[in-house]
Amino acid sequence: MRVVARGKYQHGWSDLGVFVVADASSLDGMRQILAELEAELGGVKLGLTVLTRAECRAGAVTSRLLHVLALIGSGALVPLWSAPGLTLPAPDTATDVDVSLRDGIQAAIEIRRQLLKGAPDLRDLYKVTALLAKIQLRFTGIECPSDGDALTVLLDAKRQDTNMVTTARTDRSAAEALAAMVLQTWLDTLPGTAR
Repeated sequence: MRVVARGKYQHGWSDLGVFVVADASSLDGMRQILAELEAELGGVKLGLTVLTRAECRAGAVTSRLLHVLALIGSGALVPLWSAPGLTLPAPDTATDVDVSLRDGIQAAIEIRRQLLKGAPDLRDLYKVTALLAKIQLRFTGIECPSDGDALTVLLDAKRQDTNMVTTARTDRSAAEALAAMVLQTWLDTLPGTAR
């Protein structure tokens, strides 16, 4: 059984995310199907997540998947296809907020790790910066599945220049400046933060 949901795909940057609910015994069959499809994907990176129903029910999922389950359960994210009669648990808002907060903390730490490298991987830095932007927006009630949209909306709300969002994909100094700006907006939300 599968559930797939639509976000905003960007070739070369995004994975084509597919969420599958299936028994572990299905892995061999799925591996064979994926091997057959590989040539047809045309270089598209496939991000396949496979969970059992029991894992979904128990909440034994990553924080990102917990958020996806919450969005599907609330109707904010509509699957493109799902097996007839498939019901997934919908985590409550408090659980989703708690997990999102932990993701924000982790993303802020990872941004600093990337910046300390001296030559961070542009894609990794951009993706973690976008994640921190998405989490901050989530706390204001805004969902932006697209990395670029999330960064633009957050910077615009903070009255910051949004031009670097596009150039940060290819220009190291723009990526680092963008990451520092998004990190600072996160830090500004914490009690006792002085600029």
